[in-house]
Amino acid sequence: MHTFLAPRFWGVHLLALVCVVAAGWLGAWQYGAWQERRAAEAADLTQLDPIPLDEAMGPDDPFPGDLVGHPVVVDGTWVPDGTVFVSGREHAGHSGYWVVTPLALSGPGTPAIPVVRGWVPSPESAPPAPTGSIDLVGGLQPPEGSTTVDENPDDDVLPQLRIADLIQHVDQDLYGAYVVAADPTDGLEQADLAQLPDAGSFTALRNLLYALEWWVFGAFAIFIWWRYLRDTVQREDAAEDPVPSDA
Repeated sequence: MHTFLAPRFWGVHLLALVCVVAAGWLGAWQYGAWQERRAAEAADLTQLDPIPLDEAMGPDDPFPGDLVGHPVVVDGTWVPDGTVFVSGREHAGHSGYWVVTPLALSGPGTPAIPVVRGWVPSPESAPPAPTGSIDLVGGLQPPEGSTTVDENPDDDVLPQLRIADLIQHVDQDLYGAYVVAADPTDGLEQADLAQLPDAGSFTALRNLLYALEWWVFGAFAIFIWWRYLRDTVQREDAAEDPVPSDA
């Protein structure tokens, strides 16, 4: 009885291992390139020319899904009493808080829109909320709505930027969206966009197909390795144990 572990098969095992590892690594490299190119295109979409907020959406409109991350221009008056802190936000590898202050937009009866002014490591380190009028550019973002529960609704720290939670801190209506300021206000670090726009369906598709091709090659190499060993061992076993002829 022959076995796959015989020393004369070690070269076959080594060749198969090299082929599978190489195919797996090349497939992972192409898959990573696919992800990086899509992320780069998504980031590029956030650098488009800004448009006025009222061209992107109205006060009572649902969020326009095709404008996630699109730069918009907003102008109005800060509502400093409505400032809140959103926990669990990353910046440069550190966890901290978004500083969010509503901006009452110009025009009678116009709702306010929450503006992420920037990031701080703790609420205590945040500078005083600004007052007065301003016009700014920021990335448009849909409101968050996970199942996270605000354990203390009486404080000014929120676990997520959900309009239904934020409106309890502001005495006026709010847009169904928020804006992440492109330039943080004084004393704050830049806040990153929570959601980026979707890259095109065919962006870097060739890299994804190359990744799949390499992984298929690796699977084929495993099949050839197993089939060669099986057939070789079966032939050798048959040669050593011939079927006896009838007397």
